[in-house]
Amino acid sequence: MLFLKKMPTLALRAIALGTAAMGAVLCIFAIPAFGSGLALFLPELSFLRYPLLAGLYAAAGCFYYSLFQFWRLLDAVEKTGEIPKKKLKAIRKAAVAFSILYFVFAMPVIFLAANADDAPGLVIIGAFMEVFPLGSAAVCAVLERVDKG
Repeated sequence: MLFLKKMPTLALRAIALGTAAMGAVLCIFAIPAFGSGLALFLPELSFLRYPLLAGLYAAAGCFYYSLFQFWRLLDAVEKTGEIPKKKLKAIRKAAVAFSILYFVFAMPVIFLAANADDAPGLVIIGAFMEVFPLGSAAVCAVLERVDKG
C-alpha cells in the first residue's frame, strides 16, 4: 500500500526527469543551432549571436532551478504531507524569470526571423514557449492562495 501512496509523486518525478532530459537535449543541440542559424540567415544581426546564447542559457538555468525546486517540493510533500509555500514561491519566481529572459532575448530574434522568412507561425510557437512558464507560475500562485485559506 505504501507504493500506491507514493505513486502520484513517483509519476511527477518521472515527468520532471523527462522534462529535464528534453531541456538538456534543447540546450545541447537546439540553442547552439539557433545561434548559428541567426548568423547564417540574418547576417546583419550576427553580432547578437552570443548575447542571444547567453540569454537562452540563463533562461535554461531558471528552468532547471524551477525543476530542482519542484523536486524539493515533492520531497517535502512526501515527508510532511503539506505543500511548502517557500518552494511554491521559488518555482513561481523562477518561472517568471524564465519568461522574462525568453521574452527579452529570444522573442525579438524569433520575430525578426519570422518576418524575414514570412513565417508567422514561428512567432506563435515562440509565444507558446513564453506562456507555459507563466501558466505554471499562475498554478503556484493559486496553490499558495489555497494553502492560505
